[in-house]
Amino acid sequence: MKAKAGSSVTAPVQIKRGSVTVKIYTAKNRANGTSYAQYTLVYYEGAQRRKKNFGDLEEAKQEAKLTATKLANGENQVLRLTSTDRTIYLEAVSQLRPFALPLNLAVQEYTSAIKQLPEGTTLKEAVDFFRRRNPATLQKRSVRQVVDEMLATKRTANLSAVHLKDLECRLNRFADAFQMNIGSVSGTLIQKWIDGLQRSSRTKHNYLRVTAALFNFAIKRKYLPKEAVEEIEAVQQAKEDNGEIEIFTPEEMNEILTAARTEMVPWLAIGGFAGLRAAEIQRLDWSEVNLADRHIEIKASKSKTAARRLVPITDNLAAWLAPYAKRAGKLTEYTSWWNQFGKLAEEVSRLREERGQPCKFEWRHNALRHSFISYRVADIQNVAQVALEAGNSPQMVFKNYRQLVTSAAAKAWFAINVLDRCLN
Repeated sequence: MKAKAGSSVTAPVQIKRGSVTVKIYTAKNRANGTSYAQYTLVYYEGAQRRKKNFGDLEEAKQEAKLTATKLANGENQVLRLTSTDRTIYLEAVSQLRPFALPLNLAVQEYTSAIKQLPEGTTLKEAVDFFRRRNPATLQKRSVRQVVDEMLATKRTANLSAVHLKDLECRLNRFADAFQMNIGSVSGTLIQKWIDGLQRSSRTKHNYLRVTAALFNFAIKRKYLPKEAVEEIEAVQQAKEDNGEIEIFTPEEMNEILTAARTEMVPWLAIGGFAGLRAAEIQRLDWSEVNLADRHIEIKASKSKTAARRLVPITDNLAAWLAPYAKRAGKLTEYTSWWNQFGKLAEEVSRLREERGQPCKFEWRHNALRHSFISYRVADIQNVAQVALEAGNSPQMVFKNYRQLVTSAAAKAWFAINVLDRCLN
């Protein structure tokens, strides 16, 4: 259409992106006696003509550029957004600009992260937790590095070889399971690992105890924040096994000593009548067995608890040890007693069969020590003293051994004498 002579027609502003053109027309409107400009954005979405009105030219141009870009990219769907939606979009793009991160990638990362969080937990809460656990002042260390450091420190602390070996076994297994920065080890991960151990409840408790020691070591070395102890505290400990304490009867102990080979007698007698742990007996030297003063010295370096103690030698134990006592030298040369126990049980069973008692004898795990504690408590009625002699806590002795046997059975146990042994 041609303009009339003397009229003034303003050409539309054109915004182009590729083959797409969006036009902005200017018109004058009048309201309440006041004239003002109106800018109309016109574009085609497919065969349909679209119009949007603006009161500000710059705002109209900004919208025209966005519309032309979306049309050129084939993103017609975006153009159907409301003005509020477009404002949100532009704000999101603006906030992401310093990170050079596209909006779609940012949304993808957010949704991926939020899916892995517990229900009701925000991404900000997770980030705040990470920052508390990984402050900039902390030194980065892998679990393996911290384990190696801790073990090196313990080796210089004059700990017993047995205690060190136990630490090495448990800590190395933990390091193999957690090949990551120690700051990334959460209580949830520890719980899953502990639950997956095919071990007794007591063993699981020991693994958790060592793990706690590792965390405390890392905290002191500034590899973990103080709050890291909360991860250990959050781990649910396994319920204690409900198995009963197994002991030998006085009659069975007499059978055991009768069937034992000569070189086994001191070991069996000390286990049953003094209650030393198997590992303590293996490390025992005859110089530490004082028959004159009637005590056995368990040095701190040879004790499981790393504490020195004196264990009394009862009258019957003194009689059993006297024929074998030496000034010095290892009490036993055996490195593996399990095989010896198995052979001994077979011999007891054979002797029973010879006497017309076909009942098979089976060895009971740790029963010599359990027997001593049980009979000793019944005999002297003093849990605290027995706990001191056995290297246990009074709570453990009171809980597991009190009232297991009668006083009469205890008297019979500590009356088992070397003269009762039937020598072949």
